[in-house]
Amino acid sequence: MTQPSRRRASLSIVPAAVLVSAALCRPVPAAAQAEPIPAQAAQPDLVKLLPPQAAASKTFTLAVALGSPPDDFRDAKGEIAGWEIDILRAATQALGLQLDLRPTTFDTLIPGLQAKRFDGATGQMGITDAREKVVDMIGTLTGNELFAALATSDIKVGGLEDLCGLTVGTTRGSREMVFAAGQNPKCEAAGKQPINALAFSDGNGAAEALMSRRADLFWLGSTAISYFVAQSKGKAKVVGSYTDTSYLGVALPKGSDMAAPLQAAIQHVIDDGTYGRIVQKWGLEGNAIKRAPLNPTGTPL
Repeated sequence: MTQPSRRRASLSIVPAAVLVSAALCRPVPAAAQAEPIPAQAAQPDLVKLLPPQAAASKTFTLAVALGSPPDDFRDAKGEIAGWEIDILRAATQALGLQLDLRPTTFDTLIPGLQAKRFDGATGQMGITDAREKVVDMIGTLTGNELFAALATSDIKVGGLEDLCGLTVGTTRGSREMVFAAGQNPKCEAAGKQPINALAFSDGNGAAEALMSRRADLFWLGSTAISYFVAQSKGKAKVVGSYTDTSYLGVALPKGSDMAAPLQAAIQHVIDDGTYGRIVQKWGLEGNAIKRAPLNPTGTPL
């Protein structure tokens, strides 16, 4: 594996918004993570929205890209946990469905939906116009992308041009890999070295690359990066952001007849206060939403 360049990015000032984003995700004690969310009773008005096949199977199969807290991960008991799981379990319970979790990697989520192997997919997935061309997406939280560096680093990221010549760790199949590939011709045109993007199967691998100094930066969504920094005991810090705040959410096959029922169920979970307890449990109050949109437009590429 290529070793990270020691070349420094330009020392631009980190915008105040970056520091706010980093503060939105507070440290969450392990006991709080283990706290169960009360089960939802099936809601007749929601159950009647189910398409016949879902009503008959009484199961919603969800592909989950495992990563690190507070997103989707295995807890101390080996069970899949995280804020997305809590929200979608509550929503499917309100629909009278059993949530069937299928762990996988991020780069298999959309292909799996297109092949109709899953009813839905999640994994700290940003909602984008490009993704909405091939899948349906329902917003469940907001976030942006952050960069973390070791606490001793003097790297500051004000834009993708500051990544030229650096090694960044991220996840396979992510927007970050697309952004890095798109920036590399601009790096070369400016006479700079390209971005060396290391793609890992999950955020844990990317975080470990930073901590072991195989990468200069850990680049991922704000929920994962903020939580990682908060739990690093001062060994890492946020040094920049990229993209405006936008929706994160669950994806379904394009044209799925489960999109409207699931959207209604997520909205029910928001309205009855369960959603508020979930985001508080995971320290994500600052990322909370009041409406669960289906295929919101004008999202970042």
